[in-house]
Amino acid sequence: MKLNTDIGRLVKGKKETYPTKKRMNLYFKVDRTTAPATAILYISFVVVVLVALSKVMILDPWLEVRGLEEQARQLEEENAALLLQLKDFSKVQEEYLRIAPTEEEQAQGDILEVLQLIDGVIRPSAQVKQVSVSENKVLLTFSGVTLGESAQLVSLLEQSPLVTGASVDTAVSREEDQGLSEVHVYFEINMEKEVQP
Repeated sequence: MKLNTDIGRLVKGKKETYPTKKRMNLYFKVDRTTAPATAILYISFVVVVLVALSKVMILDPWLEVRGLEEQARQLEEENAALLLQLKDFSKVQEEYLRIAPTEEEQAQGDILEVLQLIDGVIRPSAQVKQVSVSENKVLLTFSGVTLGESAQLVSLLEQSPLVTGASVDTAVSREEDQGLSEVHVYFEINMEKEVQP
């Protein structure tokens, strides 16, 4: 059997058909109902926006006000504590003014350093009987050493940077005291303090 491969003849042999409807519907009703998933998305979006706005517009300013109130309360407590400490300010000021050195006392050499010098140089070997300090002049009386030892002690005093010059006013040696002497030394205090680095 021979196959008919002429497509053009086959198409011409078929009858043409057209739609029979003569009018078109122009009105189309849109389905306005929303799906539940879409409604949930809209609602969740609105809730998120409302929560964000309430945080920014209500919660943050409220927390900031609370923090500032707490800081103000702490500052008021510190202020009250300081005012309580300053309650006796006039008494403290009176005491301070009484303790503060006068100009004469500031001009005077440091007596404590002089006493430490005397303790360090004279006292280990001799007995200090009297120390008199007036402005930058010191009169020292000691005993219990021989004349040679007293000369060494005076030279040790002279070596100190605190002492300007030392001189022996009186040195008495008695035989009843086994040759021990009583020495009166006069020296001046160096008023210029060395600046220590």
